Amino acid sequence: MENREDNIEIKKEPPKSLQRIDAHFISHEIQHLLHFEKGFLFTVKELLLRPGKSIREFLFEDRNKYVKPLIFLIFSSVIFTIIVHFFHLDFSFFNIDRIEPLKGKIRAKEIGDWTNSHFGYTNLIIGIFIGFWIKIFFKKLDYNIFEIIVLLCFALGEAILILGIFVFSASLFKSSVLALIGIFLFYAYTIWAIGQFFGEKKPMNYLKSAMTYVLGNASFLITLIVIAYLWKVL
Repeated sequence: MENREDNIEIKKEPPKSLQRIDAHFISHEIQHLLHFEKGFLFTVKELLLRPGKSIREFLFEDRNKYVKPLIFLIFSSVIFTIIVHFFHLDFSFFNIDRIEPLKGKIRAKEIGDWTNSHFGYTNLIIGIFIGFWIKIFFKKLDYNIFEIIVLLCFALGEAILILGIFVFSASLFKSSVLALIGIFLFYAYTIWAIGQFFGEKKPMNYLKSAMTYVLGNASFLITLIVIAYLWKVL
């Protein structure tokens, strides 16, 4: 006779060092994420008030209080995307298909649709271009490319949240002015955060920051146009 015990699947308990995933665990994780002394809201607050100092603290002093930079950028982008889709907003971000002089000369629709619908990845790629120019303009300061990417993930993630708040408000109050203010603050905050990171007491750092930001975005845009042109030709 077949031993019925052979067919019984034994449920293994997790190691005692690990807490079982249940309602209490999920509740604790959500509270951890939204805690003002540690987690997402703490990161948002610190980046809003003192971005440069907060990012330097993450890099060189304490990384436990802050959300990881790449996760922060992606999560911020997800929040922004939800706002845009929920309110059915016509928001265009680096959509080269809308550049009228290039109509018919390049294959822009697919690329434009991708950059517009993948907000987080697009900003991460733009960050790499900006990071290249930061290495040039701030070459005397000993920061490697990975530390610069951390800076840009935090700065761009916070800027996206600021833009999301104003886009939401613009939709709520039917105000195009609020949307324009949000776009302006998106750029202004990023430049301010980068400048403050390299030394908030030196005005030249903010000028360099603005130049790296403009050149980084321009480099990204030119790269998209070249890819779209080669795609059409080939």
